[in-house]
Amino acid sequence: MAENNVLEQKAIIPVQSAPEDLSGEIEKFMKRLPDERMKVVRVFDNYYRCNLWSPDKSDQSFWLATGTIKESKFLRVTKTPAGLQIEDMKPAGA
Repeated sequence: MAENNVLEQKAIIPVQSAPEDLSGEIEKFMKRLPDERMKVVRVFDNYYRCNLWSPDKSDQSFWLATGTIKESKFLRVTKTPAGLQIEDMKPAGA
């Protein structure tokens, strides 16, 4: 039985590089109170999740950072020559 050794030719689509991760810059830009902590994580492309939380005041292990999330935002961030353009992606009607 003869084997079919024909290779399929597929179109090569160039992959665009992802925009740079702006998490650190967003954390510096966003306002917060002195006792609040902020964690910004890139979700995909230029979309980020920003959680603002305050740590628990109770005794705890140094490696266990627990607290209460006070605010959570889903942001679309674009870097422009004038600075960061931050858009809060609240659902319609919220």
